[in-house]
Amino acid sequence: MSRLLPIVLIAACGTTAPTMPDRPRTFGGDRPVDLQVPSGFDATMQYPLVVVLHGYSASGFVQEAYFGLKELQTSGKAFVLAPDGLVDATGNQFWNADPACCDFGGIGPDDSHYLGKLIDDVRAAWPVSWVSLVGHSNGGYMSYRMACDRADVISSIVVLAGLTPTTPCAPARGINVLHIHGTADASVPYSAGGVGAVASVTKWEQYNGCGSAHSDGPALDLDATIAGAETHTQLDNNCPAQARVELWTLQGSSHVPSLTPQFEPQIWDWIKTNAR
Repeated sequence: MSRLLPIVLIAACGTTAPTMPDRPRTFGGDRPVDLQVPSGFDATMQYPLVVVLHGYSASGFVQEAYFGLKELQTSGKAFVLAPDGLVDATGNQFWNADPACCDFGGIGPDDSHYLGKLIDDVRAAWPVSWVSLVGHSNGGYMSYRMACDRADVISSIVVLAGLTPTTPCAPARGINVLHIHGTADASVPYSAGGVGAVASVTKWEQYNGCGSAHSDGPALDLDATIAGAETHTQLDNNCPAQARVELWTLQGSSHVPSLTPQFEPQIWDWIKTNAR
């Protein structure tokens, strides 16, 4: 009996399905960030990758909590990355997106390369179906920068209170863009001398080869401090497939709106609808 036991154990082990090889969970080299793997991850499936980009002086953790996007990982819907920018001389984390925002100390990091490599490395190690960026303020500027530089792998961007780069932009292909902005934003004004929200959206309509006809979408309630459905949604009706451009205007909202519980599901629905 004792001599048969090892044989039985070996046979039993031989019939066990092979385990999934270990995959890296931390990326970014000397600027590490942990990949948040969907709950109940199934190696036979593909999942979207959502990259959260924080505003100036914020952090990836804070920004993810503000947007409510942790739910994408905990519900098993998507991979989530929430990286941090470098720290400037005033102790604030930032992204070097554009001369206008926000490398105020002139440190000069190549954040486009850093974030592009993060995305490439995660895609190489995990089953990623498509990539979307969601950024606020400085992170919104950086999302636009990445849309300019890495449209080859990015399906869509969602920008809250940011603006498109003032420097040259030549996206490799059309990209889905959702721009969200409050009309009472004092930090990044909705109308900023030709480089505000409408100008940013217009540029991307041109990059994407869209027409000029627009229509109104449904009114949304995204700011808890303003009664009713304060958000006007504008759709471009003449964009090519996979190059959609929308402007959601929060009437009376500030630079950091008090987001309602509707915000996360509305954003996720838009990202899913515009998957590539």
